Amino acid sequence: MSRSGLAIDPANRHLIELLSSISSGIASVNDLDGFAQEIERALDELCDAEYIALYLWDFDAGRLRTFAGRGFSPAERAEAERTAWERHPGSVFREPRLLHVPDVLNDQGQQTQNSARSFVVRARLFMPILCRDEVLGVIGLASGTPNRFTDGDIAVLGFISKLTGVVYRQLLDRIERQRAETSLATTARRLQLVVDALPIALLSLDPTTRRISLAEGAGLRQLGLDSAACLGACADQALAGFPALRDAVQRAAAGDVVAEQLAMGERVISFQAAAHRGGELTALLFDITDLRRALDELTLANSDLAQARDQALEATAAKSSFLAAMSHELRTPLNAIIGYTELLLEEHAPAASPGFVADIERIAASARHLLGLINDVLDLSQIEAGKFALHPEDVDLGALLTSIDAACRPGQQRRGNRFVLDVPDPLPALRADATAVRAILINLLGNAHKFTQHGTVTLRIREHLEAGARRLVFVVEDTGIGMSEPQLRRIFDNFTQADASISRRFGGTGLGLAITLNFVQLMGGDISVTSKPGVGSTFTFWLPAD
Repeated sequence: MSRSGLAIDPANRHLIELLSSISSGIASVNDLDGFAQEIERALDELCDAEYIALYLWDFDAGRLRTFAGRGFSPAERAEAERTAWERHPGSVFREPRLLHVPDVLNDQGQQTQNSARSFVVRARLFMPILCRDEVLGVIGLASGTPNRFTDGDIAVLGFISKLTGVVYRQLLDRIERQRAETSLATTARRLQLVVDALPIALLSLDPTTRRISLAEGAGLRQLGLDSAACLGACADQALAGFPALRDAVQRAAAGDVVAEQLAMGERVISFQAAAHRGGELTALLFDITDLRRALDELTLANSDLAQARDQALEATAAKSSFLAAMSHELRTPLNAIIGYTELLLEEHAPAASPGFVADIERIAASARHLLGLINDVLDLSQIEAGKFALHPEDVDLGALLTSIDAACRPGQQRRGNRFVLDVPDPLPALRADATAVRAILINLLGNAHKFTQHGTVTLRIREHLEAGARRLVFVVEDTGIGMSEPQLRRIFDNFTQADASISRRFGGTGLGLAITLNFVQLMGGDISVTSKPGVGSTFTFWLPAD
């Protein structure tokens, strides 16, 4: 029988025409909303079921979403989507297969609650949506009539599910391409904005013909070059008015690695060129005129600062030399005054009146105080001038501590303090400048007694090993007035005390701790301090034992 003689049943003809129309409609859509509407229309026309749902996998959200449906309210649809993964749609999606339940009442293993629908479900039919073995979703049908779905319904639903998978995958690919194109276009626009805003110029050319294929950037306008005129032109002609730039491009095109600064009139241009794998040569030009000007100004400023520093160092050295000389000149008569007052007290105190003795003692005390101040200035000036010489020797710590205790005892008794000496037995060996160590301890202990009243001053000495080297650690702790954080930051500065009230109440020049710091560092050690107002202060310094 010829093909023209084949007879087609009118019902089948109608079905074929309907499927052809549906296929054309589904294949013609360009967006997800239109696609979902076409699938819903096809299911409506081909499947006479009370409940129809199209579940598609949302790759962005990572879950099944209800894109189309019929037979339940918006609230019921939302509930069906929320529970889809735990119910039949999720089961069919995870294990792609046809799920047909002719009568729920006769198949207790498949029965589920009807929480998402307002009608009683008796028959169910679920079909996975596939495209080349990729599961993309599930189509679900339900009816209140048992044994509702026939083999013909299953065949039609299979056709629709396959068509749905192919079109949905095409839509997803198209959307992904559109996203990539949009992202690429956005990146290109941003890059163009950057290139147009920055004072740079980009040139790309064929190394053989040296014809320019790319000329972009605000730097071109700054150089007086027209981007449109450069495109397609030979670099030799386009850059003829800029010999230095033209020569650099020629050398880069010949294969040289070029990275240099070019003088172009009043401008200074940084030029760098690199060849791409495709063979094109790209040159980057950056106007560094302002940067070079700033660097020149910075160099000049640094030169002025260095000169000012040298002048300040010379002035400091001259000051230190003057103070050292003057201190020597002042110490000589003061020693004489102290000696004569002691002689007067020794020879005439028994026969003199009490007022005379008191006056002589005041003169001696003032002379000793002034001599101490002058000694501090002399020590500091020698340190600053680099003329203070250390004399290391084996220190007898026992004798040193005895002399320090005798020197600090008047201040201790005057302030009513208790002195605690916490040292190891036997005393550790120490090789250092004994005079400097004595000055450090007298200074720290003297300050501790001066700023403590009816309290406790403690001196601790410990021996430690640090990286195989012996150290002696000295700790001077008091229960005096203490210091705040801002005061601590200034106490080691020259001629500085914690604040102005300290100088008025307790006296002093503010040189003692500055000299102490210098002595400790000259002997290779370091010093630190912790303090709290109203609680007390703790000075800790260490010296190399050898």
